[in-house]
Amino acid sequence: MKREYIEKTAQVLVRVGINIQPGQTLVLQADPEHLELTREVTKVAFENGAKDVVVILNDSEIDHIRAKYADTETLRNVPDYKKEQIDYYLRDGNGVQMGLMGSHPDLMSDVEQEKSVAIALASNDVRNVIRKYIYDGTLQWTGTCVANKDWAKKVYPELDDDAALERLEDDIAIMMRVDQDDPVQAWKDHCDRLAVWSNKLNDFNFKSLHITTGLGTDISMDLVRDHTWTSAGTMGEERVRAPYVANMPTEEVFSVPNRFTTNGIAYASRPLTMSGKMVRDFWIRFENGLAVDCGASEGADVLRKQLFTDENTRRLGEVALVSRQSAITKLNRVYFNGLIDENAASHLAFGSSFPSNIKGSAGMTQEELMAMGVNYAVSHNDFMIGTLDMHVVGTTYDGKEIVIMDEGDFVI
Repeated sequence: MKREYIEKTAQVLVRVGINIQPGQTLVLQADPEHLELTREVTKVAFENGAKDVVVILNDSEIDHIRAKYADTETLRNVPDYKKEQIDYYLRDGNGVQMGLMGSHPDLMSDVEQEKSVAIALASNDVRNVIRKYIYDGTLQWTGTCVANKDWAKKVYPELDDDAALERLEDDIAIMMRVDQDDPVQAWKDHCDRLAVWSNKLNDFNFKSLHITTGLGTDISMDLVRDHTWTSAGTMGEERVRAPYVANMPTEEVFSVPNRFTTNGIAYASRPLTMSGKMVRDFWIRFENGLAVDCGASEGADVLRKQLFTDENTRRLGEVALVSRQSAITKLNRVYFNGLIDENAASHLAFGSSFPSNIKGSAGMTQEELMAMGVNYAVSHNDFMIGTLDMHVVGTTYDGKEIVIMDEGDFVI
């Protein structure tokens, strides 16, 4: 990565992403192939008042070797110390968390499906330590993806290795706004724009949504009563020390569908990597909140394994709207990466909701929130349904129908 990009990316991640405050400890999870950026983030965090930076390295290539040679039971097992290491720094409320991860869309293609699923579930167990605080709304956190050659060749197969890597790095620079002279200010301006949409959606206080696309998506859902719409411009306003931006890049405005009410069919507009395997051209059909069937041109078994883990993974936990004016959408490229592709298109997620999107959730039990329609599950899987012809209609509690999006863009 160009030195200019490294320095600006570190500034954006620390000062806007986690927005570290004096005396906080940063838990920094990173792939060792991105050590230069990891070191720069560490330095910038200390310069901005960090008490300490704890770096946890995880190598994707080693994960691949383990997957080929270790047995499934070993791969599924997560030693307690791995979870305790993270929880130790977060549980006192003074820790913040950041992930700097590479992307290897085809790395696990030669690994047996059972082993890939075991690794994904083990990784999810560790991630759930962090999610516990995310769902409570008590953690400043952020994550981003950093380019590597394997990923770059997947996105730009027509280019040689070096040219593909440079092109992907330039694309990510645009998404991260580090191609601009003052990326920190550019992010603040971007957050303000997203907040305009989330605030308008909150003002309408919609009871339900109806989403349709030319691909065939025709799905309706109630929203949980007392829901809020959240964007990068409105995160962390109540229970953390400072506002933060959870995912970078981000272009979404998201809320909580009622877990009991989703009906219809959703067609994916972009492929998705699940358990290290690619799932393409898939659809999921819902009845009264539950996914009852699904299919795919590739990876249907992987999708079924993830979707039908238990009753709650079969329910929706998130609905997110993304304008066709997204900087990522305008690049007109599939990136085979969930974080990036979900910010190029409106999406849904099956699995856990974000309780922090419910007014007053801090004083409620999990049972009370679930009774309201908030979903709790062992995982959270985003899948993209947004298209350039997407149409979204919201219905208010007094029965008024308001067009929220038309031709893939906000019109409210």
